[in-house]
Amino acid sequence: MKQQTVSTISQQHGVCVCACVCTNEELVHDCSVNKIPFPALETFEDRKMFPKRYFLFFDLFVRAGRHNRELWKKAIKENNGQNDKRFGPAIFEAHVRTTVRENYFKWIFQQLSDIHDVNDQDVEDFKMEYDERIYTDLPRKLVCTHKELTRFPFKNCEIGYGENGACDFGTGTEEVHEDFDDNDSFCSAKANDEPTPRVLNRVGQTVSPEPVKEKCFFLVYRNVDDKHFDKIREQQRKDIKRTIEKTIEQHGNVLQNFKETVMRIRQVKKTLPDTDPRYKLAVAEAKRELRLFKDPYEEDMAGQTLRKRRKKSIENQTRYSDSKIAYFAEANETMKQEEKSGLRQSWENIYKEIWNKHLLLPKNPVINIPMPQLTSMVRDMQDDVNQLLADCAEMVEEV
Repeated sequence: MKQQTVSTISQQHGVCVCACVCTNEELVHDCSVNKIPFPALETFEDRKMFPKRYFLFFDLFVRAGRHNRELWKKAIKENNGQNDKRFGPAIFEAHVRTTVRENYFKWIFQQLSDIHDVNDQDVEDFKMEYDERIYTDLPRKLVCTHKELTRFPFKNCEIGYGENGACDFGTGTEEVHEDFDDNDSFCSAKANDEPTPRVLNRVGQTVSPEPVKEKCFFLVYRNVDDKHFDKIREQQRKDIKRTIEKTIEQHGNVLQNFKETVMRIRQVKKTLPDTDPRYKLAVAEAKRELRLFKDPYEEDMAGQTLRKRRKKSIENQTRYSDSKIAYFAEANETMKQEEKSGLRQSWENIYKEIWNKHLLLPKNPVINIPMPQLTSMVRDMQDDVNQLLADCAEMVEEV
């Protein structure tokens, strides 16, 4: 396979990095205002373990990275989502994942260091799931279960992943009121239309083989199976904790002085104009320290600067670290395997179904009465009011 740089992929598939920046800044701002821990980076990268968190990543970052918004809308809305339109190739999704990982801490820093949009107290109160007090005792409010941060119908719904038979096990519909129940059974993933293989018994007779249960994504509703619903939600919290414990050491250097770095740059911005060289140098150094893709040869060792520069790319005149290219290659391979197994197709189907079943439909009216009957009720109420006013007028004249 011919090796391609990350920037070349970005140009070919129209990845909009600026849109991802704005999206992340909004997410940081909302987490800060609502006092909700900002999600750990690694919880964006596994759709099977964290499907609802991946919905947030897919709906915000992947969608923001597409230039052609109309194609995205058509894939969701055409034939109520029952179509073959895709949201992008596997390599595009791998690039978005790489872009988010590369800029994760820099985007948070960029928003928190904005002295005009965020005050000092909000910076002090800002928490991430990497904070020890947070991930050891995760709060009930997570970013993937808060209605102000994601449009997913979180209150009564979870995304499950398992064998195809489980799709019938966890079907239902979202509760509008506590006493509302409905049996709207559906499953987003379909089995492949392949010919059924012949199976012979010991005497050579053809018998019907057992159906192969394929794994897929499906929705689990609280009002249909509360035990399965609670099990998925609690398992997610345990998996988040376990994932953070495995990866927190990788970000130790960044997390150790992250908030101090933000406060220091905020002081610089308050005292120096934007055109001052010291201002630009301080911001540039802070962002450089917040990079996650660093190679050993870029570190200062034993007081000697050992900086090895990669050759410039002929096409875009930029440099990339070996760790970034390695991560992109790994993510791309993962996406290709998920595409080959049908996992990405199943995910896109459940994404379309969530939009069409929950997000695009108007909410049920509070008064669910046929219009002719409602009109008659209003007319009778008006007659009662007019009669009451007339009686009051007669009483006033008698007095």
